[in-house]
Amino acid sequence: MPDPECHIRFDNNPYGVYFAGQTLAGQVELRLTEVLNVIGISLRLDGITEIEWSEVVESSAQAGRKTTSYSGQQTLLNSISFLCGSSIGPVRDLAIGTHTYHFSCELPTHLPTSFEGYHARIRYTAKVSLHRSKNRTDQIGQTSFTVLRHLNLNEHGSVLVLPTKSELTKVFCCGPCSSEPLYISAQIPRCGYIPGQTIVMKIDAVNRSRTRVNEFRVKLVQKLCYTSQHPAVETRTDSLVVAESRCSGVTSGEVVKHQQNLLIPAVPPTYTDSSHIFSINYELEVEARVTGPNISPRLAMPITIGTIALETSVQRDKLKPLAKPPWDPFSSQHYTDIIGTRIPVGNAARRSHGGLDEPSNGSSNVRLHYIVHRTSGGSVDGLPDEN
Repeated sequence: MPDPECHIRFDNNPYGVYFAGQTLAGQVELRLTEVLNVIGISLRLDGITEIEWSEVVESSAQAGRKTTSYSGQQTLLNSISFLCGSSIGPVRDLAIGTHTYHFSCELPTHLPTSFEGYHARIRYTAKVSLHRSKNRTDQIGQTSFTVLRHLNLNEHGSVLVLPTKSELTKVFCCGPCSSEPLYISAQIPRCGYIPGQTIVMKIDAVNRSRTRVNEFRVKLVQKLCYTSQHPAVETRTDSLVVAESRCSGVTSGEVVKHQQNLLIPAVPPTYTDSSHIFSINYELEVEARVTGPNISPRLAMPITIGTIALETSVQRDKLKPLAKPPWDPFSSQHYTDIIGTRIPVGNAARRSHGGLDEPSNGSSNVRLHYIVHRTSGGSVDGLPDEN
């Protein structure tokens, strides 16, 4: 006997997209061309997290290379309801024609957002099965639905609304061949965002090294972490660049200030709870692409991606000033009130008693902006008193 034609439809939701905690409702339609003998018809809602990957390991010379497959699975949703009959009831006859059954189920609030990746999946399905006898069950229909879980950034502490800053000082080579340092800092106004918002990042760099930075790359990196269950507990982390912005770099003996805007694409929210085998995190990475064989320096800042944006009204007393001036990366130099895009330092301009002389030939087209520091007696350090 052929299986009947089965259709699963969701009420007022043709694409089957639901929020966690919402009621999933719809109908199952069976079209029979013959009389069907069953003891019951069931609808099963499944939610599952699956991970899998393979690793090639070099073993002994005799055994050669060995490939090990790692996997893990976690059940998120497992709900069964009978549309007709039961799993142990008497046999009943369904007449030829169309039979429609309605269903309704409230989704748990803890369900994570659906996800499809190369090594991980979070999937939700609705399956219809015929129970022909106590020992025989045939699945006749299946459809997928999508779950979206809200992540309210306002409920995750005040730390997300505060600005954050990351900085590094890089010295190329080592020993007697070491160079003067390259200083880079990056700052963002807050640590919580939602898709569709723009991250405004300020990048400051002082290059006293002999190495040229060709460009700065600002990346939004999705960090995926998997923990297997079979054949052993192993952890793997993948990094995926989901958005990127680039700007010009900094040559030797220059100071630069950049403001880069990075639009957040449609990505799933941060997911770290209720799963011991899979998690999703995000971080902003600034890469300074350098020339030659040197490793490009990087700095990173973790951020949280949610679905409900932070409130714009922030108490001013929560925003505290930085502990040190942002433009004092080296104790022997002072860089303040820099307005232009590029400002030469070091050999590009001559320093005399705390002030800067006029730029040498070849750099007259570069605007210099600096602050002259006064002594306590009212005179300018390195310059005569003003009349």
